[in-house]
Amino acid sequence: MNHLAKFFFTIILSFLSLLIFAEGTKQFSPTAGHQYYLVVRNGGDRGCFGTVACDEISKKICFEVKSTTEKVYFGTNPNFSGGTYNYQIKKLDGTIVQQGALPTSNAPGFIADYEVAVTGPSAVYTGGYSALTFNPPAAGTHIFDFDIGSGNNTEKEIKYFDITVANQANIEQKGRVWSMAWNFTTTSSTVSFTSKLYPYSADSVVTEISFNGMSPYAFSVSCNMNGCNNTGNFVLDRRSVPGNFTYPQYKVFLNNPDIDLFPSGTMGQIDSVTVNNPCDGQVTFNVYANKPGLVDFLIEVNGIPGYQIEDKFLTTTVEPNIANTILWNGVTDNGDTVPNGKYINIQGTFVNGRTNLPLYDVEYGDDVNWKGFDVALIRPPGPRPKVFWVDTLLYNPPYPANSIELNGCEGSCHSWGYVGDVKTINTWWYSLTASLIPVDLRYRRSNYTAINHIICQGDSVQVFGIWRKADGYFSQVHTNCMGCDSTTGITVRVLPGPTLELGPDQVLCNGASTVLDATGPVGTTYLWSTGETTPTITVNATNSYSVRMTAPNGCVRNDSVHITASSIAPIPIRHN
Repeated sequence: MNHLAKFFFTIILSFLSLLIFAEGTKQFSPTAGHQYYLVVRNGGDRGCFGTVACDEISKKICFEVKSTTEKVYFGTNPNFSGGTYNYQIKKLDGTIVQQGALPTSNAPGFIADYEVAVTGPSAVYTGGYSALTFNPPAAGTHIFDFDIGSGNNTEKEIKYFDITVANQANIEQKGRVWSMAWNFTTTSSTVSFTSKLYPYSADSVVTEISFNGMSPYAFSVSCNMNGCNNTGNFVLDRRSVPGNFTYPQYKVFLNNPDIDLFPSGTMGQIDSVTVNNPCDGQVTFNVYANKPGLVDFLIEVNGIPGYQIEDKFLTTTVEPNIANTILWNGVTDNGDTVPNGKYINIQGTFVNGRTNLPLYDVEYGDDVNWKGFDVALIRPPGPRPKVFWVDTLLYNPPYPANSIELNGCEGSCHSWGYVGDVKTINTWWYSLTASLIPVDLRYRRSNYTAINHIICQGDSVQVFGIWRKADGYFSQVHTNCMGCDSTTGITVRVLPGPTLELGPDQVLCNGASTVLDATGPVGTTYLWSTGETTPTITVNATNSYSVRMTAPNGCVRNDSVHITASSIAPIPIRHN
């Protein structure tokens, strides 16, 4: 080989060496100036992660093996002194296939410093660390568990961590290490997190999350389809909320997932939509799609482009080659009923790779120095995803201008200052979308108008041209402008009135008085023409006296009486 050939061969080898990465510290601590630690715990406020105490796969650290000819190299460095700690490697059914102690000093399996951590195992790359080795008895998913003791709230920081899967030729196989709930610490609230992680969605879309300098201190990373909850109502589930509301669902990789084990999804689309709106006010959408996935419907009611709460947002899963039915009752997201005859526009979108990133207790998303996440689409190819959020539940009105984004943000998006303390802040994106040509609909329903008349005994009310003074229900039906029934129902209810009787007019002798009594049930109020508000009054002067009596049920009675006070003195009685 001549000197020129040797030169180019050396350059090629150097280039290839740059493509060989350990999986662990190399990804979540991308530079020597930004070193972060893995946090494993048995429980506590942030939940279990990465230990033998965790009983759910969503709380585990996992790696993939394609063939029994592959080897797995691994090593750690705990950020604590004293004591020993162990590891277990398990199959998905919990069967332990290898276990042992992890060293705390220079020995196979101990990663001494950052440089050898990012270089990788020495068996694969010259200058790396001396690794422990696992020879898998079978292909498939394996679990790597730390054993840090039995305390429920025990947690440990792992300073350096690496799992490297190599093929039979001892060449690194990237994209094999994942968890659904990575837990990290930046070691300080003033240290920014610059790492990148790669969620793999339910429909096999890979996106890249660049945290871009967020300052979260201790936090976890999990992704899912719906946000902070999974009630089936995406409009509500996607909102950021006070408290800890995260649920791990997607695999989150440290590298772009191995494409042989985690292939790219195919682009889905809506083939057609039929809309049926009978007079019962229910709108039925029959959706035909070319692959399994998600379909969103934005029903534009208020006429303003984009989603507002006066519109309606629907989402559903769909299956290919069948009529997938979505129902809407004609009520908008703020609870208003769409008026009969209203023209509305319906936009249907087939959603690929919907990914939500709910982050709990990230109180240092500094909106001065940090502008938000960068999200990129890795595969399948397509446009850069737009980023969305709704943080209004975290504030009292009036809401800050940056508390909601429903039309999509591109670039560095979603910073929130210091509002994240003990709250879950959610960000979501669609990796690929395929929209249907908008459908126009003139909404129709049968109208029903209910009118209640409450009258008092002895009163009357006019109903459809007839005076009514007894209890009853009366209705009339017409045809409205949309050809549907328009029914008006009127209910008349008669309340018993209070009993009031002041008696006949009276003539009083000179100097005499009389008591006028209007006493009614407890709770009755009174207003006399004299201004008094008592049930009875005493009078001794010539006048007409009236009272307004209001019973507890609101019914009113009025009565009056005339009193004449005589000016003739009584004839004295003489005795002989």
